[in-house]
Amino acid sequence: MTILLRLAYDGTDFHGYAAQPATAAGEPVRTVQGELERALAVVCGQPVATRGASRTDAGVHAEGQLAAFERVTPIPCSNLVLALGRALADDVSVRAAWEEVGTDGGPVDPRHGNAGKHYRYRLFLGRIRDPRIVRFVWPVPQVPDVGRMRDAATHLVGTHDFAGFRSTMCQAPTTVRTIHAVDVREHASDRGDAMIDIDVRGTAFLHNMVRIIVGTLVEIGLQRGDRGRIDDVLATRDRTKAGRTAPASGLTLVEVVWPTAPR
Repeated sequence: MTILLRLAYDGTDFHGYAAQPATAAGEPVRTVQGELERALAVVCGQPVATRGASRTDAGVHAEGQLAAFERVTPIPCSNLVLALGRALADDVSVRAAWEEVGTDGGPVDPRHGNAGKHYRYRLFLGRIRDPRIVRFVWPVPQVPDVGRMRDAATHLVGTHDFAGFRSTMCQAPTTVRTIHAVDVREHASDRGDAMIDIDVRGTAFLHNMVRIIVGTLVEIGLQRGDRGRIDDVLATRDRTKAGRTAPASGLTLVEVVWPTAPR
């Protein structure tokens, strides 16, 4: 029996989601998976190996990450959420837990079994920094043209080869991905500062893909190219024709879609 966990975390002080070996000096590397497995070992009284749905980068946040492990404790899922809440550090929490069995009766794989992912990137356009949200935004000093960004974003939707929108460290065997929607929305913070949210929904993503898409859309909004720039990057697969990689701070994994997850 597999237990699935819905996780939220502030990624600022983590070196990404996935567990990493210690440094050459023997110092531990703090990761979300490492923190989760530490807490599970405390609650379950034994080491617990987990499987994550998305390997978010250092500094990237989550509201709806998924992790899974095989049941090694009789603790009910509702009580497990509370117990992990006491054992975890303040910058990560478990929002829900539930049991499932794989289609073949084996373990559930959250990475390959999910129904897609929803990322949100947040731009901050205020002139005065807001310390309450600075860890979760990209402060942009110039105001981009949202209409140009929306127009260019439509050219990303569909199934394309996104090789020009991935980092040089990406090791994915194929660069073809499907994006269902890219929505660009203006709104205001509770302090009245202008914000732009860029929501990207798709089946799967390459390393840094969303951040490079955002960097390109922002440059287009600042008159550095138009929607044809997106077409050019897709056609040539040339990373140098895309925009900068937007900072990790503005990116949040809103949801790993799981049809049977509790709401």
